[in-house]
Amino acid sequence: SRLRGAMSPPSERSKGSWLMEYSCGAFAGAANVFTGYPFDTVKVRLQSSPGYYRGMLHCATSVVQQEGARSLFRGLSPPLIGGAMETGINYAVYSRLLHYLNSRTDPPAGPSTSSGSTGTGPGSGGLLQSSLLHVPLAAAVAGVALSVVLGPTELIKCRLQMAGSHYHGPMHCLSSLIESEGVRGLTRGLGATLIREVPGNMIYFSGYEALRRGVSTLSSSSSSSSSSSSSGRSMSDTLGDAASAILCGGLAGCLMWVFVLPVDVAKTRLQTATPGSPWDVGVARHLAMLWREGRTKALWSGLTPTLVRAFPANGAQFAAWELSMYALGAREAAAGPAQGLSACPVS
Repeated sequence: SRLRGAMSPPSERSKGSWLMEYSCGAFAGAANVFTGYPFDTVKVRLQSSPGYYRGMLHCATSVVQQEGARSLFRGLSPPLIGGAMETGINYAVYSRLLHYLNSRTDPPAGPSTSSGSTGTGPGSGGLLQSSLLHVPLAAAVAGVALSVVLGPTELIKCRLQMAGSHYHGPMHCLSSLIESEGVRGLTRGLGATLIREVPGNMIYFSGYEALRRGVSTLSSSSSSSSSSSSSGRSMSDTLGDAASAILCGGLAGCLMWVFVLPVDVAKTRLQTATPGSPWDVGVARHLAMLWREGRTKALWSGLTPTLVRAFPANGAQFAAWELSMYALGAREAAAGPAQGLSACPVS
């Protein structure tokens, strides 16, 4: 039989603990934010100051020349903390709900099949056939939970990233926001965040799961001869899984942003608008204004820096998630089944 490591798609993995899934998700979120933050700053500048910059490169060089390289990381602490929290929640809710949905449709455990896998193992046909149908539902519910945390943190981040921002830091921005708009001001853009995150999460996780399965199928068929003579995971297996996570995570992130970017542009303008200004309107009005302003070019404003950011940031996120789940799961497996996840189920 071939030993399957924890670095398989979450829908094919045994259930871990809430704490482990949240911790690994938080680590993944921090990796995403730090890797992609300079690109995100450029994207926000392009979206909030239309026509001011000639393009992504001009924006980045102008910011560095006029404000210094550190300005590309201005406002990093709120999204770094928020990114860790929100991604931890996102992955924990997604994984838990996915495992629950799969457990409702898995066939009962039975004798090993001719391939050596049981009816409920990670490599069993029942789980593989059912779980992809459950991925969008689990991702959508996780997107709702994610939006509650993401809305306020992105509001502060966007205001700090604006050109000519007068805020001294995150706490100054927060206190000024509450003073001028009240506590309710923290919910500015929450509806837009939900509109972006729920379908975005569905596309993101479904794309990742499908791509990982495709890559896994290709790699399994190409290495079937060598796997029969090896009972353990080599370093090359782990590195190959990490590379697969980076590739599939990066592509899934790019796919998601192509679909949700118009809503993100509207959300950015809504969250950076001055109360009572012409920009202080709802998402639908913003989308209509963007269409009149420049058609598809305005709706997909900042697409290039978004995609340039999305690939490395989301690749880093999924690689961090998979590697940390593998590491913590292996430790829990070594400590015994009473500790939680068995990281290396045999199939």
